[in-house]
Amino acid sequence: MKGLKSTHPPAMAPEEMLRVAGVAAPRQPSAVAPVGSGKSVMVSIRMTEQTAEAIAAYAIEHGITQRRLVAEALAARGVAVAPRDLEDRPLPRRRGVR
Repeated sequence: MKGLKSTHPPAMAPEEMLRVAGVAAPRQPSAVAPVGSGKSVMVSIRMTEQTAEAIAAYAIEHGITQRRLVAEALAARGVAVAPRDLEDRPLPRRRGVR
């Protein structure tokens, strides 16, 4: 595969892109990306079975979901947690004594 060259021209520097955009559309407002869509996503962490069992047992004992337990712990440490993540949802199947 020696000697192969890209057929794509080199990308412009960010400053040059801003200059070109200003010339092409001087009155076009800047694009604004929405901050968080509120869409649920999966967050997966690997922990020891002992910790997983302890989380499950605590959640069962307190009548909350593991998800809410983790969200409350994060919020208590100052992490910005969406209010929806702090709400109860139907209790799912989970590890631990029932």
